[in-house]
Amino acid sequence: MNTGKKRITLEDVGKFCGVSRSTVSRVINKSPLVNEETRRRVELAIKTLGYVPDFSARSLMTRRTETIAISLPDIRGGFYPEVLGGADEEAVRRGYLLLVVFQGSRRPRSHSLQRIISYGRVDGALVFGDTVPDQQLRLLSESHVRVVRLAAPSPIPEIGSIVIDNFGGALAAVRHLSQRGCRRIAFISGPPGNRDAEERRRGYQQGLQECGLQFDESLVAEGGFVRQGGAAAARTLIDRGVDFDGLFVANDEMAIGAVETLLQAGITIPQQVCVVGFDDIELARFVGLTTVHVPVREIGMHGARLLCEMIEQGRQPETITMPTRIIERVSTARGGSLSLVRPGGD
Repeated sequence: MNTGKKRITLEDVGKFCGVSRSTVSRVINKSPLVNEETRRRVELAIKTLGYVPDFSARSLMTRRTETIAISLPDIRGGFYPEVLGGADEEAVRRGYLLLVVFQGSRRPRSHSLQRIISYGRVDGALVFGDTVPDQQLRLLSESHVRVVRLAAPSPIPEIGSIVIDNFGGALAAVRHLSQRGCRRIAFISGPPGNRDAEERRRGYQQGLQECGLQFDESLVAEGGFVRQGGAAAARTLIDRGVDFDGLFVANDEMAIGAVETLLQAGITIPQQVCVVGFDDIELARFVGLTTVHVPVREIGMHGARLLCEMIEQGRQPETITMPTRIIERVSTARGGSLSLVRPGGD
């Protein structure tokens, strides 16, 4: 609908602050060729006049949509919102919109992201884990689509990736428990076939070996990376009647469920059992859970930065490994005592 209000143009902004149209364009595009004083004048004029860029015209000139997609398996829990927040922060900083697509996980396998890309609606995509299978990623790469995979290795060099040091983090968790005097360390794992889960299990087993401890399959239970699964896995360990004085849980969601089950069973933490999680989500800080810190927000930020630079500057894809480290809290601290806490959520 035409409201009769004249659209503010680049020329209007230039006349208002006494510079050329091209200078205004350089400021909008964050060109380093504009000095700071001129940049401030132009930005003030843009704000005063209420100038809004004509993205459709700009898209025709640059052949870009200035939109990137991110595919996630879910938005629940403490992990995915942090990844999304980091990606959005970096995308906005660089002038891109972020289009979120949910696929994979418990949803039927879909091709939503691939359809969006084929319609030319985005300039590139961030793909979390296995939300897009390796074969589909190869096809996207062959179509010259710029892609960065998050929290999983890339199947081919043409696709960038941001990966977590899962093995090293799990190894550090077992070492930490051993240093706290634990000799029977149980493990609650993630789902079979999941890359993160497999690497964390491998780190657990290597940690036992390095600490001179025997691997015992009866000390391992699977929790599916969800809180209810962690609670059920802890109950399974208790019902087996096996003795354990340490518990490494492959993510914080499961660890919080496991802690509740242990405390409800009258097992004190850390006096009888020391517990370590993985990820360092916000709830872990709330309940006092010792955990392996993963820079979750930075996964999204680094992924978006790499993707934008691949789009804008032709940067070559690469693999960036995010480091992990132990954050000690009450659940393993000497003299500590963890109380029963029921955080919100399912």
